[in-house]
Amino acid sequence: MLARLLLTAFVTAACSSAFADDTEKDVGKAITVLNDAFKVADPEKIKVLLTEDHLSVTSWGGTQTREQSLKTLPDLKIKEYAAGKLKIMVLGPDAALVTYPLGLKGTYKGKELPATNFASAVWVRKGGKWLEAYYQETPIEK
Repeated sequence: MLARLLLTAFVTAACSSAFADDTEKDVGKAITVLNDAFKVADPEKIKVLLTEDHLSVTSWGGTQTREQSLKTLPDLKIKEYAAGKLKIMVLGPDAALVTYPLGLKGTYKGKELPATNFASAVWVRKGGKWLEAYYQETPIEK
């Protein structure tokens, strides 16, 4: 009986670890595609990687819905988007929190973007696809 319980616990732990690893890889790939789409201002790629009710909060753009972000995309001129090491925390089978340091160079409506930031994003899986539901970018002092 004890052997069965130990075996069950071992198999459950192994499956959970494998699940988390797969989720981290999938979310990591999706966020890289989204960040690359922002670098080149590609609204179609961006739109399909954000939930319909997406919300972003930045010091330079304020609070924006997905549609507002897409509408103001031509005002965002990114010269450099340097995402640091991603930390992906799996919150469940269909949710993850991603955090990372972020270096930016560029302008929004002609005003310089903060150079040193910390980004946080909530990603959810809908229809088998990972989408960003929330994004916040916070300027930090060195």
